[in-house]
Amino acid sequence: MSKRLLLIILLLLGGTLLGHYMLQGSGYVLVSFQNWVLETSLWVFLIILAGSVFTIYAAIHIVITIMGGPSLLKNWHEKRGINTAIGKTVRGLIYLAEGNFKQSEKLLMAGAHGKGKIINYLAAARAAQMAGNFERSDELMAQAVKSTKGAELAVGLQQAQLQLEREQFEQCLATCLRLQKQFPKHQYVNKMLLKAHMALEDWQAVIELLPSLNKHKLLPNKKFQKLEVEAYGKLIEHMIRSRNTASKDPKALLDVWKNIPTRTIKEMDFLPLAHAFIEHLIHLGAQQEAEAQLRYLLQHHFSDELMSLYGWVKGKDVKRQLLFAQDQLKQRPNDAVLLLSLGRIALMNELFDDAQAYLEASLAQENSAEVRSELSRLYLANNENEKAIAMLRQGLGLDLPDLPLPH
Repeated sequence: MSKRLLLIILLLLGGTLLGHYMLQGSGYVLVSFQNWVLETSLWVFLIILAGSVFTIYAAIHIVITIMGGPSLLKNWHEKRGINTAIGKTVRGLIYLAEGNFKQSEKLLMAGAHGKGKIINYLAAARAAQMAGNFERSDELMAQAVKSTKGAELAVGLQQAQLQLEREQFEQCLATCLRLQKQFPKHQYVNKMLLKAHMALEDWQAVIELLPSLNKHKLLPNKKFQKLEVEAYGKLIEHMIRSRNTASKDPKALLDVWKNIPTRTIKEMDFLPLAHAFIEHLIHLGAQQEAEAQLRYLLQHHFSDELMSLYGWVKGKDVKRQLLFAQDQLKQRPNDAVLLLSLGRIALMNELFDDAQAYLEASLAQENSAEVRSELSRLYLANNENEKAIAMLRQGLGLDLPDLPLPH
């Protein structure tokens, strides 16, 4: 049963009941006041009373409506204006998503109304940027700051993002540093600062920012590790390739190198950089330092490239160097590169018979021109000329055609 039908039934029942009582008797009411006397039936009195109450209520309502008319009109007008502004804002955002940037900015600015107009300014600034009008974008960002108190952080972050997209890296860095000074613990500010340093390829600054990023878990673990490897890698690479004094100073290079966390050195992506760094130390004549770092690296990354370099450097203690290589051989008894390096390290220790044995074992594992060269040199030094000539006749490991030669 609907509410309306129920109400009609109740009214009919009430009217029926009222009619029944009215037929039972009209009643009598007498009101006397000074010289005034009012005499009427009960039902007429009740009707007059109800009519009077309704009339007073209607009069009061009309007076209130007349007195509050301007305010009501103002509220209606404001409500209508807000709805219009919302409609323009929505259409402006749709145009922004669709790539109609000029029309988007126009609608967004037309819809800038009330307390939420900062959203319109920020979106309009983005539209102007996408349209290539950078000056207009900056103007709108300035208006956004003025429009809303306490919006400096939001506006500053968008300003930094826009500058980054324009490749205005130095301006972006200045904006980020200003924000970091105001909001030192804000996570997104530090992320934007990281992007600015990376864009400027200021890897030392990136490295200095890494502990804060790691402490507050601002990056996923894998992404952080990748960034750490890249930052240290780029820094070392820059130092190696640079022509300044530091790049030629092994101590300066090692000071940076030793600050690299072990977790970074353990990453496989770090291996090519480690090889380049050691080669640079060797090129600078810092063989003892190179040997120490190679020994450290080989404990985390055994590779043919690093092991080959280990046979080229002469450490501070060649006996210790030999023992380390022999320990590696226990784990890799048939490694041709390791055996070659062991042969060279044995020569450093003047253990000539051991050196020959290691080199011959290496050649047995892999037909290497480098090993043949070492053996030829060793055979000649031992006056084993026939062996040396036989090694040379094999073309240092190269296959040659069978051709007649002079006797």
